[in-house]
Amino acid sequence: MNTINPNTPDDHSDDTNHNDANDTTDGGDSTMGDTTTSATGSTPSAPQKKPRTMDTWGYAILLIFPLIAVTNIALSPFFSALMSDRIPAVLEFEEPTAITVAGAERAVEGLTTLSIPTADLSAWAIGQFIAAKALLVIGTLVVTWFATRILTEVVHGRPFSDRAARGLTGLSWTILAAGLVTGLAQMPADNLIIRDLGLRDAAVSNSITSEVTYLWIGAVILVEVLRRAVRRGREAQDELEGVI
Repeated sequence: MNTINPNTPDDHSDDTNHNDANDTTDGGDSTMGDTTTSATGSTPSAPQKKPRTMDTWGYAILLIFPLIAVTNIALSPFFSALMSDRIPAVLEFEEPTAITVAGAERAVEGLTTLSIPTADLSAWAIGQFIAAKALLVIGTLVVTWFATRILTEVVHGRPFSDRAARGLTGLSWTILAAGLVTGLAQMPADNLIIRDLGLRDAAVSNSITSEVTYLWIGAVILVEVLRRAVRRGREAQDELEGVI
């Protein structure tokens, strides 16, 4: 007599359950695969970020406008001397004065730009004048280069980086040196022009006015304050590193 143990599962039951489990598993995998495929296919691709270089140049292009303005002022004597044989000299007359330029007499007062024929000036005055303007152009280009380096760091979110601090240091020294060298070259050029025009006895001074001097000093002080602020911000950032 065969005895059936109730705790022993039937062989057919095992096969049925095993097959059902396999079917369920296969079906689940198929459904999951379909769902995953569908979800993946319906998910839009993330937009690609533009290079940070483009953002940098977008902000740096703002520096071109003052660069063009200052360069135009500095280069105008070169074009004027080459194309019209005249030099635009700026002189400040403290009181109304009658002067004769190119055979024509005119009354001038205050800060005046005179278009002087090169034939009325000595070679020394012309060379000194052009040298002063060339120094101004070089100083402007160097200042713009340092300003671009600083702006790049700010746009990239690194206003207290060592590169930004070095850029401000270079900018500060460049403004200081360019102002001194250009002024020391421009003053004798204007004095030579005053001599060649026979205005030594007139109440006239060179183009380095008190307003220009104050503007230059203010620019040097502003850049130096920014440099010290960046350096102090860098020190504070190093002290707080790892605390927050």
